[in-house]
Amino acid sequence: MLRTILSTALLISGSCLLAQARMNEAAAKEAVYRVVRHSGLLPNFTVREDEQVRTAVAYIKGHERIIAYDPAFISSILDSARTDLAAVSIMAHEIAHHLLGHTLEPDAVRPGDELACDRYSGFILQRMGATLDATLAAMKIAGDVHGTERHPPRHARLEAIEQGWSEALHLARGDDPVDYRVERDFEHVVRMAGDANTYYVDAEGKLVWFNAHAQPIEFGTCIAQTNGEFRYQLTWQGHRFNVDSRNAIWRQAEHGMPLQVGRMEPYGSGQH
Repeated sequence: MLRTILSTALLISGSCLLAQARMNEAAAKEAVYRVVRHSGLLPNFTVREDEQVRTAVAYIKGHERIIAYDPAFISSILDSARTDLAAVSIMAHEIAHHLLGHTLEPDAVRPGDELACDRYSGFILQRMGATLDATLAAMKIAGDVHGTERHPPRHARLEAIEQGWSEALHLARGDDPVDYRVERDFEHVVRMAGDANTYYVDAEGKLVWFNAHAQPIEFGTCIAQTNGEFRYQLTWQGHRFNVDSRNAIWRQAEHGMPLQVGRMEPYGSGQH
């Protein structure tokens, strides 16, 4: 088991105090194996240490599906969370990026992709027998309160993880399928070019991610503009997008020119 492997990486001082655990490649591979075993898959991922990686990342090189991680980062999570399942949850998130095809477009920035992987992580850890607290442990430590360039804010990610965990619990109990009912009014549907996710704007101006398997998760805002050529401004993780009178979504490209990147349509009866 992973706990046994990790225990060999613990340094014991003369006073018998445990020092910080180090996540070596053997332990990382075991974590990946545990995840894929509960997914019914073959463990055909290459797992490697990489101190140039700030946290953990999934990417494709040639024909290899790679999961790389910074051992110091994983060690700090293990040390703070006090559970080896924290490392497993991180690996589950990266595996989901491969399984959901996100690594085919490595430069894409899609909040919904990250939330989908968080949800998968929660689902898998529940199937592995993890408590909800243990499942959330890594994100409570590593998640950014305000979000980063590529990741939604921590509260949204925790909610996605919990949704995945709860869904797995219902399946394990043999409960009837959960009929998620959206108890909020949506006003707009947001679709970004090259992004398979669908986003919504509710009546309170919250930008949310929603699909058939999860309740809405807030991760950004939509603010009406009273002056200028644009009607709305969408924001998330420091990104700003403007919506014109024809419902086109624009952002400013690196060279300063406006670039159309999506559309925001009224939420109509045909989109429920």
